[in-house]
Amino acid sequence: MENSHSQCIFKNAKDFLTANNALIYQVVVAILSIAFLYKILFNRKNITKRAKRDIGISPASNGTGTKIDCINPATGKSMGIVNSLKPDEVRTCLEAAQKAQAEWGQTTFDERRQILQDFIDMFIKHENELVEASMRDTGKTRFEAMFGEILTSCEKLRYLIQNGEKALKTEDRIVPMLMGTKSARLEYHPLGVIGIIIPWNYPIHSIISAAAAAIFAGNAALVKVSEWSTHSKILFEHLLRKVLSNRGYDPNLIQILPGMGETGEALVRCGVDKILFIGSPGTGKRVMKAASDSLTPVILELGGKDPMIVFDDVDLDWALAIVQRGCFINLGQNCISSERVFVQEKIYDKFCKQMADKINSLKQGPPEEGHFDFGSMTMPAQVDKVEHLVGTAIKEGATLLAGGKRNPAYPKGNYFLPTVLANVTENMTIFQEEAFGPVCSIIKFSNEHDLIPKANGTAFGLGCSILSSDIKRAERIGSKISTGMLTINDYGASYLIQDLPFGGCKESGFGRFNGPEGLRGFSREVSILTDRFGIKTPVPRLIRYPIDPASVGIIRQAIYMIYQRGIANKLRAALNFTAQVIKNPKLLL
Repeated sequence: MENSHSQCIFKNAKDFLTANNALIYQVVVAILSIAFLYKILFNRKNITKRAKRDIGISPASNGTGTKIDCINPATGKSMGIVNSLKPDEVRTCLEAAQKAQAEWGQTTFDERRQILQDFIDMFIKHENELVEASMRDTGKTRFEAMFGEILTSCEKLRYLIQNGEKALKTEDRIVPMLMGTKSARLEYHPLGVIGIIIPWNYPIHSIISAAAAAIFAGNAALVKVSEWSTHSKILFEHLLRKVLSNRGYDPNLIQILPGMGETGEALVRCGVDKILFIGSPGTGKRVMKAASDSLTPVILELGGKDPMIVFDDVDLDWALAIVQRGCFINLGQNCISSERVFVQEKIYDKFCKQMADKINSLKQGPPEEGHFDFGSMTMPAQVDKVEHLVGTAIKEGATLLAGGKRNPAYPKGNYFLPTVLANVTENMTIFQEEAFGPVCSIIKFSNEHDLIPKANGTAFGLGCSILSSDIKRAERIGSKISTGMLTINDYGASYLIQDLPFGGCKESGFGRFNGPEGLRGFSREVSILTDRFGIKTPVPRLIRYPIDPASVGIIRQAIYMIYQRGIANKLRAALNFTAQVIKNPKLLL
């Protein structure tokens, strides 16, 4: 019966389309024509045609400081030498950026969107070159470079193109009754030049993510890259400058500064208008201290020791796939890596065994030599730290289920085997210190009361992931975790939702990037009050010098009338106010 009814409906629809073919065609053509005319007449882009400029040489490429030997961490081979910038050379970069920003700050949002779309086109056209540059700089696999450098960058740019103007749009603000003849608004103006200091784990994405937001808000960007992932800056800066100069803008709008700590300190102290620092708490505190000398505002993203919480009501295979990604994304070199995995006791043993079996079955090796699940770590000292933390954890009572040592097959590279540790407790060093490496530390918990103090038991508060079939429970637990970001039944997905701000609390730092908050953080908020009707409001005698003795009484009754509780009290104050005004009418003139 149902099948016959469906056939009847389908036949009627087919007959209708056949009988009205010409009419439907005319309607479609009319709609498309109206849309086209609307776009031509009412949706014109506010873009000024500019002549192409010479791409030139970036001031950031003229360093004469310490030589940085750019080593491929997966092979141990040198890729070339890049000179650091000295403090006076950093100031030269600032002067060039200030000049570029003075022009760029006058551009329209349409012009800024055009540049960001050109950046997306650049990523797509040069995807393979950029992926391989990141692989050589960091030792990461092709997949990690494609996902973490290209996809995330394009999504950040897409978000800014579609939503950036809305975040920076002038906002009308509420005016109280006493100021009814005035109108108020909040505007977001460019700050000037943003100083950005990034780590080595995502050398392409970290540059464009911060710089694109900075320039969309009307600023210039000086990005100091890590000495451990400097070589890719040569290609990337050239591509950025090419995009800007082709559209007729000053290519010094975005500069990528190579250097050591001296260069970073010089950037903080040179006179930039704001600092975004992404790195360790120790260095972040030094940045903040240096910035305080000139009261330069800072945004600090200082890493974490994120908990991943797994309740016993989940599908184990599903949960294991999420946890594996959370612990070993980019070989654990990620600020939101799941460094502490809390598993409920009922499934604890099974979870640990299956996690170890899976990790032991995966392959690690030089990404440029073939397909591997894991590449190398980037920074030699970080390998030393991970090795020390894992060794200390075993001495303190943790059980090694996988990895736990440098990969003997590749002694020339920075390889540490993906590691699984069971029976980790809150008293162990690895529970407290950020590893920033390929370590899955699994902690057993029995119930919510047991869990929450442990999950909050570190100095960090960046992110948290909770896996459970009970969403209400996950939300309830999440509300009790000291964190800047909470993800339920996933890991890291919130970063692809660029409308969400990124940042933490406690020693994970303060301030936000991404989302409307990130754009506004790169802006100077200007509160504006003006006449609502274009008529100048005279200053009433009531508040004009010299002050009349009767003014106090009138103001007192106005306060009672507006702010006092109770209708009777308000009416009484209104009568008293009226009586005093009648006695002193000149005071309201």
